[in-house]
Amino acid sequence: MKDPVLHHALSLAKRRKYGQAISLLESEIIRYRSSFRFYYILSLSCLYTGDYGRAYTYLKSAHDIKNKDNNVLLGIAAINMKRGESGRAVDFYLKVLESEPYNKIAQKALRVLRKYAGSEELADWIASGKIKKVYPPFPKEKNLALTLFISCLSAILALALVFFIAVKIKLINLPDIEKEQRPGFASSALQIDDKDHLVELGGSYQTILTQNDVLKYYENARKFFNDYDDNQARREINRIMHSNASEGIKNKAEVLLLYMNERPLDFDTLKTNFAYQEISRNPSIYEGCTVIWKGMATNITSGQNNISFDFLVGHETRTNLLGIVRVNCPFAAHINSEDPLEILGQIILDPEENSFTLTGVTLHQQKPALKAGNN
Repeated sequence: MKDPVLHHALSLAKRRKYGQAISLLESEIIRYRSSFRFYYILSLSCLYTGDYGRAYTYLKSAHDIKNKDNNVLLGIAAINMKRGESGRAVDFYLKVLESEPYNKIAQKALRVLRKYAGSEELADWIASGKIKKVYPPFPKEKNLALTLFISCLSAILALALVFFIAVKIKLINLPDIEKEQRPGFASSALQIDDKDHLVELGGSYQTILTQNDVLKYYENARKFFNDYDDNQARREINRIMHSNASEGIKNKAEVLLLYMNERPLDFDTLKTNFAYQEISRNPSIYEGCTVIWKGMATNITSGQNNISFDFLVGHETRTNLLGIVRVNCPFAAHINSEDPLEILGQIILDPEENSFTLTGVTLHQQKPALKAGNN
């Protein structure tokens, strides 16, 4: 299903109404803070208006979400070219061509840079507006009819493939087909040597586990990880990291954590949420987990590029209060302390106090509906 805001903004941008697209998107920046498509459309709209400062800022945000997207690299390269930083532009174009050797935009830009290298003609070429020829393209909207046809065809082919495999399995007695594995899952598997040394015999630890406990928590973590339930996987890993589990097992667990960071979460993709009461009982095993909580903000402190506040968890209806957590957001935002607030944030542990704070990832504050008789 198309997102109505992004669809409308893209439609405006493609009709060269870039200012309207920018105004629409910037009014929704808190809601779409984790959306690559949002930042990409917004950055290109700024690029086409000639606002290279804002275009670069939003391209960097898109790059933080998808650091291997070639269109984002093309946009950053174009801005470097505009600023006269030809060397940096060349580096980005070559990086694009490493993964996409026949990218026409990168090839054209490099031809221009070679042709005008060391001369003032490059500045004239840019000033003429021809630089727009090497801007990355706006994303395409999917053709719903074509998408439906392809989906139906894919389903038919998939059924045919399943039938063929089932026949082959019956004839030659092949083992059951395993589901597709998430990147990092195979490399995290325990070897025979790992299972021979699961716990440390000496030392001081927060939790003492048996070999069976370590094995159970680790295999649980791998299962949750492969199901893309990173919150539950991280909790099982934390049990291991704060215990007497061996260094070898902890190193394996670190592999899973590295792959988790490649998939940013948002309100729609968080599989398992943890309640405030659950985390407050034992914060250490929830370190790094992501939560979605509702409540109210108070004691708000705003900076140019950040905002902090005390979050009254569960107080969104003003009838209940589960607890108070300090929230630090590494981005600027406008928050009304009178309106309910929904937060997606990451648990940050304070081991000395055995307490925690939240690092805000995304905030969502919905304005209350007007009461009857109000204008």
